[in-house]
Amino acid sequence: MPAPLSTIVVASDGSDESRLAIDRAVRLAEQDDAELHLVHVGLLSQWVQPDTLSPKQYERIKQEAQDRLDAEVAYAEEVGGTVTEAHRRMGEADSEIIELSEEVGADLILLGSRGQNTIERIVLGNDSESIVRYAPCSVMVVRST
Repeated sequence: MPAPLSTIVVASDGSDESRLAIDRAVRLAEQDDAELHLVHVGLLSQWVQPDTLSPKQYERIKQEAQDRLDAEVAYAEEVGGTVTEAHRRMGEADSEIIELSEEVGADLILLGSRGQNTIERIVLGNDSESIVRYAPCSVMVVRST
């Protein structure tokens, strides 16, 4: 029998599949009485760095990320979860999720298999693949059926 989980990180970008990951994370956290950390990463990539944006543009991106995070926390609570801590990060999603998982000592990362849209996947690559490859703990990639 596997050891119970103590800390779960679920990454969300607002997509349907990330909502499925939240659903699964809520059930697992409840089952093992684990801490649930929810993270949303405001996208900054090698093509869009904070120093190339005006302060107003950067603040708008940060606020949009916070709004998305707040909506995802509300969703997690709506489906019966208790979010121990919500994390808004800014940067490249894979790096930020891996770094947060190390910081909180995660036993498991959950995320959806696809991001919000196809163009982002083509231009930015596949974050879930990178997270699976470099994560400091087990990773569960949730797919829609």
